[in-house]
Amino acid sequence: MQSMTAFASHEVENSLGRLTCEIRSVNQRFLDLTIKCPDFLRAAETQFRKSFNQHLSRGKVAVFIKFFPNESVSLTKLSVNKALLAQLIESAQSISNDYELNNNMGTAQFMSWSDVIVQQPADTSELNTAAIKLVDESIKLLIESRTREGAAMHSVLKDKADTIATLNAEIRTFVPTINQTLSQKLKDKLADFQDNNSQISVNLERFEQELAIQLQKVDITEELDRLDAHVIELNRVLTLQEPVGRRLDFLIQELNRESNTIGSKSASITTSNASIDLKVAIEQMREQIQNIE
Repeated sequence: MQSMTAFASHEVENSLGRLTCEIRSVNQRFLDLTIKCPDFLRAAETQFRKSFNQHLSRGKVAVFIKFFPNESVSLTKLSVNKALLAQLIESAQSISNDYELNNNMGTAQFMSWSDVIVQQPADTSELNTAAIKLVDESIKLLIESRTREGAAMHSVLKDKADTIATLNAEIRTFVPTINQTLSQKLKDKLADFQDNNSQISVNLERFEQELAIQLQKVDITEELDRLDAHVIELNRVLTLQEPVGRRLDFLIQELNRESNTIGSKSASITTSNASIDLKVAIEQMREQIQNIE
């Protein structure tokens, strides 16, 4: 299990300078990758993205790659367009001869002429290779950070799952007493009605049918059974060595649905209070699950 919230940084040095990489990751439903790097590394960006897609499946990930060159290193190589320069010198000499002018053209004037000095990018293949390796190492560090955070979250989720199971078991022990109390209350009301209205006959068979209907409306046994099943599945998912965030998100929705139904059906203050504790534990789990890959 990995958390989507993590940070990693790494750097490498070679004869050309120092490359640094920072990765920041936060929660997101899908993988949203942003890479900011020097222009000369754009050719390697496809490989960067491939590496991230191989190791991550969810999260908003921002990557910052920077290069700090050594003082003697330039990523731009200058060369002279000798053919153009020869034409310029010849033209300057021709103008000077034809019009009897002094040829005052010097090196600075020729260099300022467009396209005489050509800028070409230096060979950055060594830096590209180093940057790809740097990103791979940074991803490993990010995964280690996400895994450490995930282990802490796993412990919290396991504790909350145990809390939900305990609360569920406690609520289950109240069900027979609640049903018996409600049944007795309705029977007492019927007895009071008969005492005050002796001239009216009561269909006891119909009363038993209505009593069963009322008890069924407030019975939460099915909800408790489904809650137990969801907790069992949740504990199973927590043991998987793969991204489980979406599965846990679905299970937490189901747990929340059942707890809401239990709360709305509660026929006693005891189960009402227990259902509130149940919702609190589920909400605490939901907050953690939002950060799980």
